[in-house]
Amino acid sequence: MHYDLTLYNFTANGPDPSIDPSFISQLQSLCPQNGDGSNRVALDTGSQRAFDLSYYNNLRRGRGILQSDQALWNDDSTQKIVQGYLGLIRGLLGLKFNVEFGKSMVKMGNIELKTGTDGEIRKICSAIN
Repeated sequence: MHYDLTLYNFTANGPDPSIDPSFISQLQSLCPQNGDGSNRVALDTGSQRAFDLSYYNNLRRGRGILQSDQALWNDDSTQKIVQGYLGLIRGLLGLKFNVEFGKSMVKMGNIELKTGTDGEIRKICSAIN
């Protein structure tokens, strides 16, 4: 994915103002403006290999990688959800996130596999077999 718009030309006025300026500098060094776009950046730069709340803390600090991610913190209605996951509301210390994640995994576990004329398992996700 190319970050040119977010890092260099967001609304034709330089980088996205909602992202922490020091983080913009880090990302610009990893993804130069005229680079080939082959460098990879983890979506959770705080703890890439742990399943924790670092992703949401990054958003609070203006360190969302994707514009759509950072928008979760920048929008008042979704910021409250992120705050709830972080335990910033009622001091639940991330308990709400763990509960909600557990519920979503149960829902996904109840999705039945569809095969034959009802559906297919794609060999390539972006193409119909």
